Amino acid sequence: MSKEQEAYQQRTVEADSNPQQGPVFQTLGTDQFGTNGQQTAAFPGHTYNAVVPGPVASTVYPQGSQVITARAKKSVVEAYLLWLILGLIGAHHFYLRRPFFGVLYIFTFGLLGCGYLIDLFRMPYLVSQANKRLEDSRLEKKKNISDAYTLWFPFGLLGFHHFYLNRPGFGVLYLFTLGLFGIGWLVDLFRMPSLVKAANEDPNVLKDKSVGAAYALGISPLGILGCHHFYLNRPVFGLIYFLTFGNFGVGWLVDWFRIPVLVKRANKEIAWGNTGERHVDDAYILWFPLGLIGAHHFYLNRPLWGFLYFCTFGMCGVGWLIDGCRMYCLVNECNKLNEERRKLPIHRGYGGRDGIVIAAPGLTGTEGYAAPTCYPQQQFPQQQYPQQQQQQQFPQQQYPQHQQQHQQQQQPQQYQYPPAYQYPQQSVPSYMEQPPPYSPVSGPGQPQPGSETK
Repeated sequence: MSKEQEAYQQRTVEADSNPQQGPVFQTLGTDQFGTNGQQTAAFPGHTYNAVVPGPVASTVYPQGSQVITARAKKSVVEAYLLWLILGLIGAHHFYLRRPFFGVLYIFTFGLLGCGYLIDLFRMPYLVSQANKRLEDSRLEKKKNISDAYTLWFPFGLLGFHHFYLNRPGFGVLYLFTLGLFGIGWLVDLFRMPSLVKAANEDPNVLKDKSVGAAYALGISPLGILGCHHFYLNRPVFGLIYFLTFGNFGVGWLVDWFRIPVLVKRANKEIAWGNTGERHVDDAYILWFPLGLIGAHHFYLNRPLWGFLYFCTFGMCGVGWLIDGCRMYCLVNECNKLNEERRKLPIHRGYGGRDGIVIAAPGLTGTEGYAAPTCYPQQQFPQQQYPQQQQQQQFPQQQYPQHQQQHQQQQQPQQYQYPPAYQYPQQSVPSYMEQPPPYSPVSGPGQPQPGSETK
């Protein structure tokens, strides 16, 4: 008898003597051993499965146990056989556990035959990926670049690759615009690796904006409606472009050359938040021609000047022309003021109440608020002396003496007069003695009794 069999027999005896530490069974599926309901006994240190008849037990494994589950791997020969006969309706994709592509092949007849032909050359790769997913279930949600390119041609015009890469917004946009009128579809040919990489990243991490996506939206006719500004988290500019057809086409043409700069600013805001910084190029785009109604002043946080320009048509055009020369100074002044406001200290009081903004040196009016001299008394928590805190720590039922002291301290204290002065019983020095009472016998010129005359 081998050592392995002796160990197995010894553990079986121990399991019979102690039922609580007996073997634990795991149910196997029909695709593993061919019989539904069979069980495997898991013992510490073993790497094989023993088929044991009987009822199904709990699938709790003892410490140190190793259970092998057999899974049939996919075969390249079988995949090619299904592809040859039923590949146009996606039979090989169902065999490789790719139901999304299988259903897609049924309704598109193998992506109009294009996907069917591409699968002829990439079948070994598909089988290898299917076997890796059987071993590691975490690879189920991973996207690969071969599937993305297969969906890109020719159904990328309808946004199929964007739906596959978990980008439903772009998918719907491509569906109604035929790939942004073909421009976005061509741009995606070169930026497909970056799209696949972004799809495989952690979904909880904020993703940066892409220059390719911004160009695909900006250069296409949808850029006239401000779609690239909505994509870059600039809804105000997007709404202005939508209502004015790309600022009458001027802003749309300028954006062709400054899209990389806009993408860089958008990614900076994603990383650090919106700081309220204004830019000269945005101000000039709003200045021409919407500056005649004060659009650049509203952008620079100057609403009074904006209303003035709106009512006077840019002060009869004179103020509008002057602003074209001093735009840099206006933007610089606005940014300095925003920086000073952000540096103001903010204090928060008790009770969840918002604190008071203290005015910084040099700021007056609405730019700062003076702090009050004192807070309301209700905002401060009642302070306790160390003696009271120590007494409150004792339970009331176990320490009646401390409970009595605590109750006495809670009662309002009455004013107590100081005790009467008591003279000491011992003799005091002569200079502390009180003089004798007044005697009418002795006159003012006569000596007092007890005094010595010389």
